Amino acid sequence: MTISAEKKHTSAPFRADHVGSFLRPKRLKEARAQKAKGEISPEQLRQIEDEEIIKLVEKQKEAGLQSVTDGEFRRAWWHFDFLEGLDGVEGYTAEQGLQFTGVETKK
Repeated sequence: MTISAEKKHTSAPFRADHVGSFLRPKRLKEARAQKAKGEISPEQLRQIEDEEIIKLVEKQKEAGLQSVTDGEFRRAWWHFDFLEGLDGVEGYTAEQGLQFTGVETKK
């Protein structure tokens, strides 16, 4: 069987799906810091999250994705948020963050 050199691919020779988080935009990171300092209310943070999620969904639609995600913009730590939602699991706030490659994580 010979494949013509003229044949052009119109799609990738593989299937790929996007799952999980997108990087948080600067505005969202700043809003989270402001809420932590008591400078904005939870409602104000929620409004900023809503606006940034709408922008993200529009970008995904423009890129032609058939399904979209909110980018997990409302989560701090995906696994803690998930685990703390299970019956019988309680969250724990440490006195300090974890050391990881010279960077201390958030508590």
